[in-house]
Amino acid sequence: MAHSNWRSVYFITWGLRILLAIGASYIHPDEHFQSFEVLSSRFFGFSTNIPWEFSSVNPARSYVPLLVTYYPVLKVAELFQLSPIQSYFIARLALMVLSWIVIDMCLYKMLPTKQERIKAIYFTSTSYITHVYQSHTFSNSIETILVVLCVYMINELRFLLSTPSEKVRNTEIATLGLAIGACASFGIFNRVTFPAFLALPFFIYAKCALTWIWLPVLTLLSFMFTSCVCVVVDTLIYKRISLSILAQNPFNWSQYVFTPLNNLVYNSNYANLSQHGIHPYYTHILINLPQIMGPGLLFLFWRFKNRYYQTTPFLSAVGALIVLSFVPHQELRFLIPVVPLLCCCFDLTVFSETPGSTPVPVTLIMNSWLVFNLVLSLLMGIYHQGGVVPALSYFQENFYAKNETGVTQIWWRTYSPPTWLLGDMSNSTQYLDLANAFSPGSKPNTVIDAMGAEYEKVQSALDFAKSVNPQQRIFLVTPVASYKQFFNASLFNETWTYPAHLDLDHLDFSKAQSLQLGLGIYELL
Repeated sequence: MAHSNWRSVYFITWGLRILLAIGASYIHPDEHFQSFEVLSSRFFGFSTNIPWEFSSVNPARSYVPLLVTYYPVLKVAELFQLSPIQSYFIARLALMVLSWIVIDMCLYKMLPTKQERIKAIYFTSTSYITHVYQSHTFSNSIETILVVLCVYMINELRFLLSTPSEKVRNTEIATLGLAIGACASFGIFNRVTFPAFLALPFFIYAKCALTWIWLPVLTLLSFMFTSCVCVVVDTLIYKRISLSILAQNPFNWSQYVFTPLNNLVYNSNYANLSQHGIHPYYTHILINLPQIMGPGLLFLFWRFKNRYYQTTPFLSAVGALIVLSFVPHQELRFLIPVVPLLCCCFDLTVFSETPGSTPVPVTLIMNSWLVFNLVLSLLMGIYHQGGVVPALSYFQENFYAKNETGVTQIWWRTYSPPTWLLGDMSNSTQYLDLANAFSPGSKPNTVIDAMGAEYEKVQSALDFAKSVNPQQRIFLVTPVASYKQFFNASLFNETWTYPAHLDLDHLDFSKAQSLQLGLGIYELL
């Protein structure tokens, strides 16, 4: 592909990134329930459904990464009295811009030649993981930024190690040492999986430490200082105490909250992991990696002729794949930090028989790469559970913003609704699963998450809600396909529909009706 075409495609991805950053798709509940569902309740007074990681006796998630990344955006949104959905999309845009700047800058500085830089940034920018996942508010998205930043800094140390000593400035090494320590600590408090991405690059760092023996001292000091700040902040928030009280007995270690340790202990228990899903040990390598990299895998592993197997980005990605494959719970999003790392290592010469030539397979693979990522960008960035967020915004604008009560929502065959988007600041809403839906409500509004329950149980919940209080308004929120397949339209009023919604969990290719797009809100008459 000519340089002009590379540049044209790259500029097009700018618009695509912005478009998908404000797309309504909903990839996984954690993007809400481990970020805004928590922050909006703790700091802005919203009535929400707090997940176990933030509400258990031994909290397993740190507030610090959330405060650093999202609190300023939410504070500005509060200042300008923006709606929850406006706040959400501004935060998404901010995360997209942060990822864009940090990742592209690190790739540009880390790679030695202009062609290498163009290649890495081009493939990273055209990946659907970058377009979609990096603008969704996952802890994995923050992890990607920190991983790339750390890999870049370790690679800088590696470069300085091969530089004549008289050209190396101690201040540069000291700065890198301090920054690596802070970044590593912040990364661990964000996700305990973070060290996996530094497993093999650590040996490069260790070699540097043997040359500059004061380097690990600075890194350790920076790591400890950052960790102490995170522990203190988490303790103040979770224990709801002041700093003056904490300082009265600072060496009473039992009073502190160590969220990474709690997370590690929890996830070390196989029984705990089984509640979230157990996967075969080959899932990351044989299933998740091909879904992430698609045709790009040919540029990495064709005949194992790749020239980049000893580079720092490749070592980081491979080390993470190996370490994370020993954990029996393996979701695709756990691997998203490997995308920019592996894009650095695409070897476009693996098919070349003669230097300087561009064989047909290279052009074919590059075109396949673009098609693969465009299709998945639209699928995951626009349609995947795309009606959930707009539906919550509908309830917020038409009921909660007007302080109307007596509303029951029953969500069926959707991901769990992130109820912070309702903007309930009067604590008027209770949140129930289907098992607890058959008892009188304690608050005027109710949200029932029926998940993928059998139709008969959902119908029973609708009947019970109507019998308890005939005056309340009862809404069924479900995919259009499921509504038409199971419910009697004469008993409902179609209140609202959103066309760009796809429920991948309940497709039945033997029934064309199940393939219909859309999410609807239907009021029980």
